[in-house]
Formats: sequence, C-alpha cells, structure tokens
Amino acid sequence: MKKSISENHVNEKIVRIVAGQVVLITILLLLTEWRILAYFLIIDFALRAFTTIPSLLALNAKGISRTFNLTPKPIFAPPKKFAAAIGFLFTVTIAVLLYMGLITGAYVVGGILIFCAALEAFLNICIGCYVFNWLVAPFIKTRGV
Repeated sequence: MKKSISENHVNEKIVRIVAGQVVLITILLLLTEWRILAYFLIIDFALRAFTTIPSLLALNAKGISRTFNLTPKPIFAPPKKFAAAIGFLFTVTIAVLLYMGLITGAYVVGGILIFCAALEAFLNICIGCYVFNWLVAPFIKTRGV
C-alpha cells in the first residue's frame, strides 16, 4: 500500500480533527474533573509527540477523514510534533493540578490548551508551530550549508 504522505509530513486535516477532539475532551475533563481523561490525553499527546505509533485520537480522526472523503493535505511534521509535546506538558500539568486539588489552576491551564487547540481546529492557526519556528528552527542545522 502506497503512503500518500511522507515520513516528514502529516495530514493537516487529520491534525485539525485531532485538535477538535482535544477541545471536546479537555472541556469534558474540566467540567467533570475525571482525571482519567487527563491520563488519556497525556498518553495520546505522548504517542503523537514522541513516537510513530498512531494515537487513538489520530486513528479516530483518520476514520472521520475517510468517512467524509477528505483529500489529504501534507504539512511539515516537526512543528506539529513539537506542538504535541507542548500539549503533553499542558495535560501533565492539568493532571497534577487536579490531583493536588488546585481546580482554578487546572482551569487556567486547560483553558489555554482549549484555546490553542481550538485555534488549530477551527482557524488552522498552530501556536505550537509558531513557537517551534521562533525557538527551535533557528538552531536546526540545514543540509548543504
């Protein structure tokens, strides 16, 4: 089976669907304070940021994409992986704050995560990608230079 997107690229439409799912799960997490949802997001972000193993949200997004016959749109993967790593840190922080009973702090961090994921999902604006381009990309050696 031929892959339509290379190893260094991801499907932008899948990324945006995943971001929408993150918005919904994070809202549910904050409304219910079910820490299991935080743990789920931690694992999902970790899989997307630090491995090549597909996460449950990514697999679900691929199914949604197939259902609606969305044409793949390849985009450069490293900024998206960096953004997922930031999401991982945010969800770890939310879980710790909930564990410690610091609900207001969890709402603040969760609100930031929801805001950033909503920007990605609905407006195709990736804050983590901007941070990657400002802080990481200048230090990456380019080939042939």
